[in-house]
Amino acid sequence: PAARGGGGGSAPDVSQGFALATPGAGPGGASAEYGPYLGRLRQRIQGSLKYPLAARRRGLAGTVSIEITIGPDGTFSVVAVADSSSHAILDDAALETVKSLAPEPLPADAPPRILRVRLPVVFALE
Repeated sequence: PAARGGGGGSAPDVSQGFALATPGAGPGGASAEYGPYLGRLRQRIQGSLKYPLAARRRGLAGTVSIEITIGPDGTFSVVAVADSSSHAILDDAALETVKSLAPEPLPADAPPRILRVRLPVVFALE
């Protein structure tokens, strides 16, 4: 699927290891090794999320699936919408939230590699 936003379009350097991690990928996969890290990342995203006022007023809600490429030092080289919420204002808010996060290095006890993760960002009116 086409992705919006993000960094350069070049493929990650796989010579240092590369893993695709999605929540619930199962035991033994990148999610098992990096599960606590990815859980913290998702909490950081949701905790920093600013619901756009215009979206609230219009009653817009939805889930944006964000794809993030994370280097071993925790920097994001690519941040893009993998699956849209169907509302550009929510998609853009999710992208900006992720891009604004400070890097958090990958766990020291896990092998250094580049991770490509897909995480849901939920906008729900309460």
